[in-house]
Amino acid sequence: MPPPPPVTAEALADRLREGPLRTLLTLQVRAGMLAADADDDGRLEKLIELVQLAHVAMSQFHAFTLDLQSVVDDLTAAAAKRN
Repeated sequence: MPPPPPVTAEALADRLREGPLRTLLTLQVRAGMLAADADDDGRLEKLIELVQLAHVAMSQFHAFTLDLQSVVDDLTAAAAKRN
């Protein structure tokens, strides 16, 4: 299997928007819905779902951060070679 294509700075904005930011927005919406719901039935399950969603968002953000660091490292190395 060939290696994945290198991550570009341009692709990072899309990845951030479609990955962790979208998941965090979903988390915010669900938390707001839970806060507005006065019914205690299923509240624990909904809280557990929020925790799981928060973990997913943070995992996505961590992966994004690693890719961002890789792009910065590549750009730094390229600039150093030119000098």
